[in-house]
Amino acid sequence: MEDFALVLQPFGGDALYAAVFDGHSGERVARSAADRLHTILAGSMEREPTADALRSAFRAFDAEVARENAGAVAVVSVLQAESLLIANIGDSQALLVSDGAQEFVTQDHRIGNREEFERVVAAGARVWGPYMCLPNGRAVMTTRAFGDAPFKRIGQISEPAIGTRTLGPGDRWLVLGSDGVWDPLAAEVVATIVRPQPTAEAAAEHLLREALAAGDDNVSVVVVRL
Repeated sequence: MEDFALVLQPFGGDALYAAVFDGHSGERVARSAADRLHTILAGSMEREPTADALRSAFRAFDAEVARENAGAVAVVSVLQAESLLIANIGDSQALLVSDGAQEFVTQDHRIGNREEFERVVAAGARVWGPYMCLPNGRAVMTTRAFGDAPFKRIGQISEPAIGTRTLGPGDRWLVLGSDGVWDPLAAEVVATIVRPQPTAEAAAEHLLREALAAGDDNVSVVVVRL
C-alpha cells in the first residue's frame, strides 16, 4: 500500500482541499506529496490565481523529488463556494456525480491516451503493452508523475491537467480515487454506488468495498458531498 490521501478544511481561507496520491516503486514520493504539496499550494495561491497556483505547486514539488527513483501520481481538488478546480497527473482521477449524470473532470495519463502516447514515443520511450519503457526494460504505466527520475528522459512529466467547473444545484458528489477505483469500476457504476448514500463517509466506505471486491489493486478514495 503506497497510497496517501489528505482532506483539509479550511484551506487557503475558506476552501476545501482534497487529494489522493498513488505511489509506485515505494511510498517515499507519495508520502512526501501528502506532507508537502498543500503547503506549497497555499503559498502559491497567495500570489496567483488557483489554476496557475496548482501548476506552480506541482512544478515546485516535482523539483523537490526530481532525483527520486520512486514516483507518485496525484489528483488534487480545491473547492471554494461553487468553484471547483482539479489538477491531476497519472491515472488517479476525479468524478463529478450529478443527479442524472457523471463526468470525469480529470485526464487519464497512460499510453492509451493518444496524445500521451505520441508525446512519450517522440521523447524516446519504447512501448510494450500498457507500459512506457526505458531501454533497459524498466517500465511504468503512467506518463505523468512526480519523481520517477529515470523516466524523465523518455517524456514523463509532472505538468498537471487542470479541470474547472462551476457547480450547480444538481451536482451532488465529488469522488477522488486511485486507479484501484477506476480500473475495475466504470464511472456509471461509481455514480450508482455513491448517489443513494446518506453521508460522504458512507459513500466512501461502500465504494471502497465494491472496488476491492471487483479488482486486485490497492484502493484509496475520498468522497466529498457537495
